Amino acid sequence: MSTTARPTEAEALLAALQDTPSTALTACGEWTAHDVAAHLAAACDEVTSHVRAYADGRPLTATRGFEEREAPFRELPAGRLLTALEREEETMRSVIGPVLAQEPDAVLTWTRRQMRVDAFLTHLRSECAIHRWDLAGDDQVSQQLLGQFGLFKHAVTAIGAGPMTARGVARGAAEGPPLTARLRSEGHPDLMVTAGPPGVSLTLAAAEGDAAITSDQAARLLLLWGRTPQPPARAAITGPRAEALRVRRILSGY
Repeated sequence: MSTTARPTEAEALLAALQDTPSTALTACGEWTAHDVAAHLAAACDEVTSHVRAYADGRPLTATRGFEEREAPFRELPAGRLLTALEREEETMRSVIGPVLAQEPDAVLTWTRRQMRVDAFLTHLRSECAIHRWDLAGDDQVSQQLLGQFGLFKHAVTAIGAGPMTARGVARGAAEGPPLTARLRSEGHPDLMVTAGPPGVSLTLAAAEGDAAITSDQAARLLLLWGRTPQPPARAAITGPRAEALRVRRILSGY
């Protein structure tokens, strides 16, 4: 059975988890390092179930929610959880590889939308990079991993506005007058954040005009995921203050 190689982002996350007490608080809301490991192990397990079912000709039509799939992993002792995470990550790659070898453009149902099977590999890389930052902060490794435009593009085009703005929308940040604002990182397309009927959208567009917020690319990925880059001065308001602050409220993660 063919297996794609373990990505650099996953290796970096696993190393950070090995060096971090399981009870340590992280930059991800109320999650500890143990919660981060359980989240990723459960995600890999859920992807494996979907891809296996697709390969067997009986694709799943529903995806389990975070609480249902993560609870069994959170109950594991720290050492066993890290072993499980390594195993689940490797298993996921081992089932994705053969499917892509036969059908490079395979698409399946995932959380009420259609997802390319190859996008799961990029999604894992993105989650590992973000959650490693939650553990280790803005070191050289984080700068390198988070600065990859491909991970940013994946969040905008593959994950999309629904999940990426879910918390901000639930808190009412999208309510009010129509909004169109740009987040800019030099050398890359702008992120356009639009709010108003019929909802919130995230798109990429050529850089032009004024930007609400300007930052380096790694910091912009953190902002998109509802994080505050460190030091905060890496991201600056370069447009109307009210517009920029509303964008930050909309991008509160999920």
